Amino acid sequence: MIRNFNTQVGGVEFEFMTQHVIKLHGFQVYVMHEAVKIRFHMQVNKKGNFLITDRNSCPAPYLEFEPYLSEAILNSQKKAE
Repeated sequence: MIRNFNTQVGGVEFEFMTQHVIKLHGFQVYVMHEAVKIRFHMQVNKKGNFLITDRNSCPAPYLEFEPYLSEAILNSQKKAE
């Protein structure tokens, strides 16, 4: 079963909410930015990495965190197994 989780990247707390509880496929990601809770989506690609689906919905300072957020998703699910 795919689980929701929180993790910190670059000193910033991210909350990951799964969009599919059986297949590791996509997450809604929540983060506080300028005192506002922002949501963006990450989805797995053919290579098995997670990418931000709409880069305009993610605050610019966090775009560079994409590979670390992908790694966090993959690692969190390995721990859950």
